[in-house]
Amino acid sequence: MVEEKQKKLRLVTYWLFSSVMIVFAAVTAYIYLWVAPMSGTIWQAIGAALPITLVVAVAAAILYAVYYFLIYKKN
Repeated sequence: MVEEKQKKLRLVTYWLFSSVMIVFAAVTAYIYLWVAPMSGTIWQAIGAALPITLVVAVAAAILYAVYYFLIYKKN
């Protein structure tokens, strides 16, 4: 039973981490498309994408914590 819970937690961790990386890449690319014509650099796009990515990362951490407590509190 414990192995099954750990397997589920690893799967949730994988999906949440992957989601955060996809959001980071997509938002950075989208911002870069708007910044590049105005002589912007990729570093400016990354800097502008960080707040959005951090919000998504915090949401992912909260979802992980909620899922963790739901999985381990359930008998």
